[in-house]
Amino acid sequence: MQATENQTDVGEFRLNYASAGKGETILFLHGSDHRENWHVWEPLLPLSDSYSMLMPDLIGYGNSTRPIETPTHEAQAQIMKDFLERVSVEKTNLLGASWGGQVALEFALNWPRSVKSIVLLASSYSPEQIGRLGKLRKPTLIVYAEDDMVTQLKAGYLLRDAIGMSRLEVLNSVARDPSEGFTMAHKLEKFRAPQVMQLVRLFLAKPEEMISEPPEMENELRGLALRKDTEGAAQAPSETP
Repeated sequence: MQATENQTDVGEFRLNYASAGKGETILFLHGSDHRENWHVWEPLLPLSDSYSMLMPDLIGYGNSTRPIETPTHEAQAQIMKDFLERVSVEKTNLLGASWGGQVALEFALNWPRSVKSIVLLASSYSPEQIGRLGKLRKPTLIVYAEDDMVTQLKAGYLLRDAIGMSRLEVLNSVARDPSEGFTMAHKLEKFRAPQVMQLVRLFLAKPEEMISEPPEMENELRGLALRKDTEGAAQAPSETP
């Protein structure tokens, strides 16, 4: 499967991006490593059999404009919103890895009507975002590896609890020996591509069915289930010998 590379003007910037497939749109947002660009998503290109994949080089990366200072995650989110308008996409699923997840969260917080669902792979976040995530109310799949030493798994639990309408999937250790490269577990789109694609397909097929209830509701729901079980047992007809 191949992607087509194009460029378009977005405000003062020239944005390089690749696209592949047809169907519901997924906007892919890569991390902040200076070597990253849209090519990091090539292991996930089989998703293009069901989805329209938009994979930009964020500003400051790849073949997009490289200003003296790389735009912040807030600025990148605005650029992505302008980019989607440029290519006539009104609503999208967001998939962000590492810092790209932080950009995705900012996008969703500012333009929730333009977002259907969110997938976060080993995502980072800003402290300012955490206090706002309770209002997000978008189905969100959060994926971390248990041995991620960059953002670390505890960030996944924090995001799950802050967002509420989310599901956290923890993958087994990626690196057999951490000394081989501690960043391996942070690059799930490369080193766990088959698992990531399977989770994304399941999630995007029925996002609302995969998410868990907000943490503050768990005790109440357990109590409700218990009451239903008790009432059902009380109302059940007794057996006669």
